[in-house]
This record gives sequence, structure tokens and C-alpha cells, in this order.
Amino acid sequence: MKQSLSLDNAAPERESVAVEGAASVDKARYRKVVIASAMGWGLDGFDHTMFALALGAILTSLNLSIGIGGTISTASLVASALGGMFGGALADRYGRARVLVWVVVGFSVTTALTATAQNATQLVIWRTLEGLCFGAEWPVGVALLSEYAKAESRGRVMAFMQSAYSIGWAASTIAYFVVFSMVPAGDAWRWLFVLGLLPAIAIFFVRRGISDRISSAGAHKPASPFASIARLFHRDLRRTTLSATVFLVGAHGNYYAIVTFLPLYLATERGLHVAGTTTFMLVQIVGGFIGYVSSGWFHDCFGRRPTQTGAFIFAICSVFAFLYTPVQSPGLGYVLVFLVGMSISSVAGGLGAILAEQFPTVIRGAGVGFTYNVGRGIAAFGPMLIGFMASRYGLGWSMMVVGICLALLSTAALWTLPETRGKEIIREGEV
Repeated sequence: MKQSLSLDNAAPERESVAVEGAASVDKARYRKVVIASAMGWGLDGFDHTMFALALGAILTSLNLSIGIGGTISTASLVASALGGMFGGALADRYGRARVLVWVVVGFSVTTALTATAQNATQLVIWRTLEGLCFGAEWPVGVALLSEYAKAESRGRVMAFMQSAYSIGWAASTIAYFVVFSMVPAGDAWRWLFVLGLLPAIAIFFVRRGISDRISSAGAHKPASPFASIARLFHRDLRRTTLSATVFLVGAHGNYYAIVTFLPLYLATERGLHVAGTTTFMLVQIVGGFIGYVSSGWFHDCFGRRPTQTGAFIFAICSVFAFLYTPVQSPGLGYVLVFLVGMSISSVAGGLGAILAEQFPTVIRGAGVGFTYNVGRGIAAFGPMLIGFMASRYGLGWSMMVVGICLALLSTAALWTLPETRGKEIIREGEV
């Protein structure tokens, strides 16, 4: 009798230990998912930013104009629209974690193959294929991580993932400095792209121990990626899909107006060489990292729409100050480019949380992928427009005008979407 009583009293203790053990496993898996999603986006940043850094050397080596350079950037970004649209839909059908590996390997290999380009046609081919894979990575990572994040801290978690892009960008900038300092520019850009294979190696270590939050039994998977995309245009989601797409056209366009041509602007308008350009870019990237992380805190505290609107205003003011303030010393230039990096990254920091909260779980990958990447594809015509405007109006003025117009467009579209701060995005029984 005493033994029975003892066992009965021990039962709640054993149950408590079991619950704590399960919670520990969940926390461990959550940490792995955060690291995997952030590393995937950081590795994406490492590969994708190489093109802007090497653009000047590529144009000279292959005897191409700035307009052609902008067109090649546009081709890659347009391809990313298709890649992202189907990448997110594939993640809905086959799983977030599995598709994440596919796309990281894809953009790594195609980035390395860019080193073999001998003319504009070959360059377009490899950058287009890279764009297909590059576009797919972000929506897959967002869908995976957003479903693990708590509603009250999702803005911070998604902004942390976004901040990894700055780390990848910093790594590619350092690689640019090292390679271009050791090898003549005509060959250095090729060696730089060969380094793009590194993410393909890293992803095999990242992939271990991560899995989807949604169980296969709990999620009613779409019959095909096409069915997932078609669902976005049913009556209940059509307006959300269109508004979110326009919102991303402006957000991406504002970002590309600055980032695509900033290294070239520093070299041609400010007369900086490799070392000077690298220093300015690293200062901008540090500012960008701070902008990403801090924007998540503001999104969780003040809401998606007010924070995003403030970020656009900050971006317009900081870019204007950078382009039109007479710089008498490097110190002032560093302060201004730091603010540019911080502001344009604060615009991007909230995108993951905003989009993930707009779509139901079963098609979240497709919703995030379609709106983010179709928006990116349309916005990709911005660099091409700037490239051709620059020959008449100057590079700085063209960057400024296009950036402002697209920021205004994005803000208007944002306010047609609902405020979703604190929204639970997974229904009971789905996990």
C-alpha cells in the first residue's frame, strides 16, 4: 500500500520531467532552425552581393557598358521572381527544410559557374540561373522560421534572420578586397565567383538536425506547386496577394536603387579605389546589421505598418544626405554611409514577419515566395532604368529619384494590408 502511494506520488514528477525534456528538445530544435535559416540567408548574401562588388571589373574585362551591367542585374532579379515563386510553393509541398538544401546548393554552383563567362550572353545565362535559386531561398527560410517563432517576438526573430545577409555581404566584401588586392582585376572577379562554392559545402553541416514545425499529418499539403500558387488568387486572398506584391515592388526597388550601384558610385563619383570602396562598404554593412536587428524590436513594440513607414522615411533622408552632403573628410563620409546602410536594412528587416503573417500555413511558402519575388522581379527594372538614366542625369541623381518613387509606392500599398503584430499563424492541431 505504501509502495503504491509512493508510485502515485512519483507519477506527477515523472510527467513533469517528461514535459521539461520535451520542451528542451523543442528549444534545441528551435535554435537549430534559427541558425539554419539565418545561415542560409547569410550564405545567399555572400554569393549574391559578389556581382555588385565585381561589376566594375566585369564591365572593363568584357568591354560592356553600364547599361548592359544594369540589364544583367535585371535579368538575374527577374529570374529570382520565378525561382522564389516556385521555391515557396515547393516548400509547401515537399517541406521547408528539404527545399532549403536544394536552393543553397543551386545558387552556390551557379555563382561559381559565373567565373567561366566570356561575354555578356554567357554572363546573362549564369546570372539568370543563379537568380532562380537565389529567389527561392528567402521564402523557404521565412516559412520555416516564422512557424517556430512566438507571435510576440516574431519581428525580432525574423529580423535576426534578415541580419545574416549583412554578415554574408561583409564576407563577400572582405573576399573582394583580398582577391582584388592579390590578383589583377581582369582575373580577380573570376576567382571571386569561384568562392561561391563555399555555401554548398557549408549547407551539409547546417542541414543536420532541422525539420519542419508542421507535421505531415497536421498539414493538408497542396496537390502541386501550381495548386498552391493558384490558391493565392481565390477571392479571400486575392487582394492580400496583390497588395503585398505591390508593397514588395517598392521595398525591393528602393533597396536596389542604392545597393546595386553604390560600389560603382563610390568608384566613379567619389574616385575611390578597391581599399577605399571596401572600407565604405564595410561601414555600410555594419550599419545595415544594426538596422536589421533594431527594426525587429520596433516591429514588435510599435506594429508593422508604423515601423515600416518610419523606415522608408529614414531611408529617403539618409540617402539624400549621403548623395548631396559635401564630404570634406572620410569621417563624415563614413557616418553618412553608415546611416544609409542602417536605413535601407531597416526597410528590409520587417519584410519576413509582415509577409508570413498574411497567409495561411498550408500556402505560406507560396504566398511569401510569390509576393516577395514577383515584387523583386518587377523592381529589378529599377537598376536597368537607373543604368540608362545615369548617362544623361548622373548616377547619384538617378539613384535618388528612382528610390524615392518606389518608397512612396511601397508605403501606399503597405497601408492597404492589415496590421498583424502579435498574430498567431499556426492553428491548434497543426503541430
